[in-house]
Amino acid sequence: MSDIFISYKREDEVRVGRLARALEKVGFSIWWDRGLPGGESWRANIASALESARCVVVVWSQGSVGVEGAFVRDEAGRAMARGLLVPVMIDRVGPPLGFGELQAVDLSHWRGSPSDPFFRDLVGVIRAKLEGKPSPKPKGPTARVTQRIIYGGASSATLAAVAAFAFNTFGVASNFCTAPGLQPGLSDVCGAVGVGGRPTRTERLAWAALPAGSCQALRDHVARFPEGAYRREAADLLTARRVTTEIAWTPNTRSLALYQPALASPAASEAAARTAALAAAQTQANNLCQGFAAATSFRFRAAALQPAAWTCSKTASGVTCGFQGMAACQLDERSTVEHETCGPDSKRS
Repeated sequence: MSDIFISYKREDEVRVGRLARALEKVGFSIWWDRGLPGGESWRANIASALESARCVVVVWSQGSVGVEGAFVRDEAGRAMARGLLVPVMIDRVGPPLGFGELQAVDLSHWRGSPSDPFFRDLVGVIRAKLEGKPSPKPKGPTARVTQRIIYGGASSATLAAVAAFAFNTFGVASNFCTAPGLQPGLSDVCGAVGVGGRPTRTERLAWAALPAGSCQALRDHVARFPEGAYRREAADLLTARRVTTEIAWTPNTRSLALYQPALASPAASEAAARTAALAAAQTQANNLCQGFAAATSFRFRAAALQPAAWTCSKTASGVTCGFQGMAACQLDERSTVEHETCGPDSKRS
């Protein structure tokens, strides 16, 4: 049994590997799927390791909070339900919907040093989790602000305010950017300069114009704004994708070879003989085409004659005609159409 199960997005393997090695150096046993044994069912192996882990470190990044991070969010959800989750942030991202109550340890500026105050915060949280104790108060944010005061030469009050705004400590930037009475202009300005987690004006308008429930529109929006303010909400809506099916009938034409022999009863003229042959062939064409309706995937509508080569003969009592050609079967063809819906009928703003 490992102390720690690390849940992460495959694209973050290099950075997560550095974190795994650092945690091993301070004495923790680590499980992450890079070490899966060959030939075993990777899903079963992951599920077993997740179930037996004493602590689960989920790594929030641009990839894991995005559209393709569903497996990471699923593993994190299971761990949170058991009270084992320790979130870590390696990119400047917010947690996905449903995980905002747990404060993530910010390792977005960590360069691998075991003495980094944020890494030490993570070690402290993990040890508390393993020992069943409350998490200690984080020291990293205070250390970072103190460091900036020392090296920046600015006044403590000014630097603390700037740091609080820049890193959205206690939601300062978010509250400022969403101040009532100044919207949407203030939010657009914040989005333009990348603070407060607000969308740019272009993204805000594009999001508002998305057709409700359209999964493809959400995918297109994420592709257009991969680092946008709505990427997590779009990911959650896509994860909740629902698929329904319905039966559709599409007009179609199928052709069958048809041979109409000359009739036994001669007609007074060639034109009359051809008319008689066509009448007899119509019955034959209807019977041929209705054979499609024996299958549930077709409905018969009509049969049209398409004569190709006529053969007419004169006899003592008149004219007989026959022909070779095709029966054009006009049908309705059955198909199953899938409809996907993402999210409710309307989006949150």
